[in-house]
Amino acid sequence: MTASTIPAGFVPEESADPYERNNKLNLIHELGDGRVEVGLLAEEIHANEYGMVHGGVLMMLADAGLCMNSRWPNPGEGAITVTMTTNFVAGANIGEFLETRSTVIRRTRSFSFVNCDIMAGDKVCMTSTGIIKRVMPREG
Repeated sequence: MTASTIPAGFVPEESADPYERNNKLNLIHELGDGRVEVGLLAEEIHANEYGMVHGGVLMMLADAGLCMNSRWPNPGEGAITVTMTTNFVAGANIGEFLETRSTVIRRTRSFSFVNCDIMAGDKVCMTSTGIIKRVMPREG
């Protein structure tokens, strides 16, 4: 198996989240229209006992995509996942580059409703929907 290359536009950015840092979730792609996608080059540390990418890694990636897109236009805003529903569609292999493709469906004053697909090239590995609590920065 040959390792995937990291697509153009993805750049390293260290996450503020220790869990994401420890799991090497450190690539983002700003799309320029208020959206950002998250990427991960699947390595052996991401494997399950069958040699495929662990479902928990896919869920971590989706959670990051959901949360980052829920607040991206407001960089000082925080995000907390209230609910996340996932559907595993196809397995992901070690060596593949995984990326989110997210869409904000609606934002209210308190919540964002977001969809996110995890892709390996043209293959959909997982779909996810989430309700994300918007945490506004404190003034003063």
